[in-house]
Order: sequence, then structure tokens, then C-alpha cells
Amino acid sequence: MTEYKTIAESRNFIILDHYERAGVLKEDYQSEDALEREFIQDLENQGYSFASEIRSPEAMLANVRAQVQELNKVQFTDDEWKRFLEKYLDPASESSTEKAHKIHED
Repeated sequence: MTEYKTIAESRNFIILDHYERAGVLKEDYQSEDALEREFIQDLENQGYSFASEIRSPEAMLANVRAQVQELNKVQFTDDEWKRFLEKYLDPASESSTEKAHKIHED
């Protein structure tokens, strides 16, 4: 893996002492499927793993519950999880953008 020296870093960007373009950009049309596959590959290259089993909102929430419990070393009862979802994580009064921002920041 290439080592880079950080020159400046903020919450929104990072400036490195050296940058090499990972690949050549294509100038023609890219389908949404190809864009998604490329995005997934980029994330995997950064160390993320693709959870192919998550195909529904219910599966996503089950995964979120497992990850929150593991990260915080807690075990939610079903009632606690329901209250956490309704009051904090997934309130009906918030847009999907607000919910995504909350997950990203918190």
C-alpha cells in the first residue's frame, strides 16, 4: 500500500503530498448499474464489505440493530429497539436525508 503524507485535513476534505489517479475516466455513457457496481468496488477498495443479503428495509434495520449493539456492547430488547427507532433513528417526522445525515454524523 502506498504511503501518503497529509498536508491539510478538515471535516470535508484532505490534501495529500502525492496523488496518483486510480484509473482513466470514461467519457461515454455509464448505466446506473455500472455506476453502482463501480461505487461498490470503490468502497470495497477502501475496506468496506458489501452486504449482499440486505435487500429490504427490514433486513437493513436488522443489520443496523446488530451493528449498533456490537459497537456499543449492548443488547436491545425488542421494546427498547422499537422505541430507539421511533424516537431517534427513524422518526416519521424526518426526511430520509435527515436520517442519513444523523447516521453519518452520530
